Amino acid sequence: MGGHFKIGCMAIGALALMACETFDPTDPFASTEDYYNSKSRKELLAMARKGDYEAIRRLKDTPLKNLEAGVEAGEYMAMMQLGWRYDTGYELKADPTEAARLYRVAAERGDISMAQNNLGCLYRDGRGVIKDYRTAVQLFQMAAAKGNEHAQNNLGWMYERGYGLRRDYVKARHYYERAARDRKDFSTGKSLPGQSMAQNNLGRLMRDGLGGKSQPQEAIRWFRKSAAQGNSHAHHNLGLIHEKGIGVKRNVQRALKHYEFAVQKGNPLSLHAMAWLYEKGQLVPRNYKLALQYYTLAAENGYTMSMYNLGILFREGRGVKRDLITAADWIQRAAIAGNGYAQTALGEMYELGEGVSQDFPKAAEWYERAAQQGLTVAQLQLSILHGTGQLGERDLVQSYKWVLLAAHLGNEKTEELRGLLDKEMTEAERVEAVRLARAYRPVPVFEEVRPLENAGTE
Repeated sequence: MGGHFKIGCMAIGALALMACETFDPTDPFASTEDYYNSKSRKELLAMARKGDYEAIRRLKDTPLKNLEAGVEAGEYMAMMQLGWRYDTGYELKADPTEAARLYRVAAERGDISMAQNNLGCLYRDGRGVIKDYRTAVQLFQMAAAKGNEHAQNNLGWMYERGYGLRRDYVKARHYYERAARDRKDFSTGKSLPGQSMAQNNLGRLMRDGLGGKSQPQEAIRWFRKSAAQGNSHAHHNLGLIHEKGIGVKRNVQRALKHYEFAVQKGNPLSLHAMAWLYEKGQLVPRNYKLALQYYTLAAENGYTMSMYNLGILFREGRGVKRDLITAADWIQRAAIAGNGYAQTALGEMYELGEGVSQDFPKAAEWYERAAQQGLTVAQLQLSILHGTGQLGERDLVQSYKWVLLAAHLGNEKTEELRGLLDKEMTEAERVEAVRLARAYRPVPVFEEVRPLENAGTE
């Protein structure tokens, strides 16, 4: 049987962050230049139409009835603002369908770049509209061409993930760089900070050597610029840098300081990282109580790795009374959300009858979901189920296919099973299994993590 799988903060550092940003006029980290305080509402509206983010933000206190009157009068900026309120549920009940309608008019007739960007986010996430990555890309491209740094960041994200177009880390880095760099305010000539999430995303690519060579020092510089604007993901990444000693001398106290800042903002990545540190007790004193607390907070906010690790603690009875039913519940939630480690563990629980009724077909179903993502232990277990006839009639072709893939992807426990199958299979069966293995392409499920301080908007 395959063992349990735990994943710590090094792995989560490689996870992508939710980069699809919408305009948020309540962002507390936006610039507060005195210049804007002197502007009249009319002047702010004129600046906002040209894409001035701070001018748009300062219109946040517009009474709802005034926005509705503006929409009735055909004011496209009012449509964009009211659309944002329906998008995020700010001062009224969230209604992404109505948000999409308002954004669309403001984007198409008013040519407002922020409306184009926000509508692109709805298409990217499938909120209020049918999910359509290609349409999202087109909208981001339109807004990015106007210099909208949020759309530039979002377009970089689409290139990084390969959503709606071919994955291209070089182009992703290009758009992140455009959005991340400081810019001059077109009215005052003063320097304004670059887009904080783009700075963070650019730092990730530089740290990981994607779209160019690894540049840990440059990555740290961008993380710091983003963190200076209060971006919790950048603080998380700085925590990871100091915890692992990437480009700097390892310093756990500094790592904890950055993690704690992000935790205060509800960042699930740092909640998970803190939980992992306290669970392992290698760099800080082991504290299962805190580990459970942080895993639970992150899990309840939808982070599947924390759901999975929480389930494993209950399954193994570490720091908590062993409870297989609760373990199965958390692991199943993570598995349904697409977490491959949880899918493998759930398959094992169905195979063994732990916390669930023993059910080999269901075990195979969950193993296959994980196997399709490229998890070799799930591939090996699936091979065993097919090869031993636990799913009914033995299927040596499927068994051989999965053991070949597990071996190819580096699983060291495949040699014995492959040898046994070689002795039993006909040449035709072997040829077919090889053909199927060669046709296999892993399809990993990426977990997109929203920052909780601006949930649904950043």
